[in-house]
Amino acid sequence: MKNIDPAAVAAAPHGQLKGRLILLAIVAIGVLPLLAALYFRYVSPPEVKATAGQPLAPVRLPFELLQRADGVALEHPEVSGKWLVIFAAPGNCDERCQHVLYLTRQARTAQGRNMARVDRLWLVTDATPPTNDLLAAHPDLVLIKATDGKVLELLGGGERRFINLVDRRGLLVFRYSDDPEPKAFIRELGKLIKF
Repeated sequence: MKNIDPAAVAAAPHGQLKGRLILLAIVAIGVLPLLAALYFRYVSPPEVKATAGQPLAPVRLPFELLQRADGVALEHPEVSGKWLVIFAAPGNCDERCQHVLYLTRQARTAQGRNMARVDRLWLVTDATPPTNDLLAAHPDLVLIKATDGKVLELLGGGERRFINLVDRRGLLVFRYSDDPEPKAFIRELGKLIKF
């Protein structure tokens, strides 16, 4: 007759319990993320943050209608691989205009090593030349002019002033008011230019 080891009989229920606990842990690892996702989707959804700017249906910027102040055609961003921050305002830059130029300069500088991905352009909407003092304060600013009124309608100017963002493909993709919240504008610009 075969001898039955009492220690083995006592260990059998303990082994089954250990196996069941391992199985329960595996099921929990698979189910808990799903339950958490459902909770955050339906019970307590995260707050959606609005963008600082207005996303636009991408519109091709007519580069053939834009020139640098010296008359040379403006280079398309596909050639330079840069994003363009374009502000349209008269050459007689008032206080609001100066504030926007300062903000765009700070936003570009705040990008650190990525600031080379951004060019700042000022579309001068009239025949008034900007002052030398103002231009000296913004050495990286590129002055441009439009050869057609369609560009002014697209980018604003006059009473309707916007900060426009053109991606590396030459598409106008975002528009900001001329007084966005600075930190939100800088943060959003930083996220966008990484693409």
